[in-house]
Parts: sequence; structure tokens; C-alpha cells
Amino acid sequence: MPRGPKEASDLKPIRAESIGDVAHRWAARSGLLRLSDRERVWQAWERHLGAEAAHTRLESLRGHVATFVVDSSALLAELNNFRKPALLAMLQQDVPSYFVGDLRFRLQKRSGGRG
Repeated sequence: MPRGPKEASDLKPIRAESIGDVAHRWAARSGLLRLSDRERVWQAWERHLGAEAAHTRLESLRGHVATFVVDSSALLAELNNFRKPALLAMLQQDVPSYFVGDLRFRLQKRSGGRG
């Protein structure tokens, strides 16, 4: 016997989603939320260096070399002479998507001159 209009017991509740949730799911599926290698390296660097990371900037990732600009000569010497092997090992472990084979540091040039 044919059924008439759906009865309330036949209907399944529709779960409403916010437009933000729908947009986030779409962005995740499309790849827009994936971090770049540069972002992954910087995040690992910040986690490991903590507050000292504020005195550095990731200048480039080229040929498996990460180059950082450092704002003080004391920190530059510390990173280059004492912490480089541990930092390199940390990046190799924490960022498997991009092989960092070497770290280079350079001192930030001071702006301005004699006036």
C-alpha cells in the first residue's frame, strides 16, 4: 500500500552547521590549512628557542640550508659556536617534511648611519 506524506517518526533531524565550520572543513580538504615547510621550521625553532626566537628571523630555506638573521652578536656567537648541532638535530627530528642539512646565521645589519 503506498505511503502518504512522511510522518514525524520517518524524518531524521537535520544537524545545522555554522558557516565557519563548513568553511573550515572545505579549507582543510582543499589543502589551504596545510603549513608550508617554512612555517613548520619556524614553529619548531620557536618551540625550541623560546623567548630567544624573538631575536631571530628565518631569512631563507634554500638547498636544505636554513638561514637565520640574529639581532645581537652575542646570540649569534652562542648559536654558531655552541648550539648549532643541537638545533640542527632538533629541526631534522621535528620537521621531517623538509630536510634541514645545515644552519647559517648572520648578524642583522643596523639601519641608519652617521648623521
